[in-house]
Amino acid sequence: MYRERELAIWRSVYETCGASTFVRLIEESLDSYKRVPIYDWPTRLHVSEVGLPCAQVLLVVVSSRGLYASISRNYIEIGSRLTKHLGQQLRWHLVVNGLATDDMKEDQLGMDLGL
Repeated sequence: MYRERELAIWRSVYETCGASTFVRLIEESLDSYKRVPIYDWPTRLHVSEVGLPCAQVLLVVVSSRGLYASISRNYIEIGSRLTKHLGQQLRWHLVVNGLATDDMKEDQLGMDLGL
């Protein structure tokens, strides 16, 4: 359930805001990402779940910053901490701009309250 909600955020931002805004949001999110000198286990975002254009944008933008990103035919792989950070930033964008679903708003409120 949680994974489906997180993936809905990625799809929603890309579909509602378009490619150029999605690229800008990912770049801005990477600007605020703090790397920690520990191994960041990779997470797979399947192309069927996020869409090929979204996966391609992630690969280009993330790898251009010197962060780990790998793409195969079926998925893109990036660090789990980075995936979480990007998802939180994208959800915040949807909430602030009135594009979030009730579940997304609830998740954001819970995060804001530290729950």
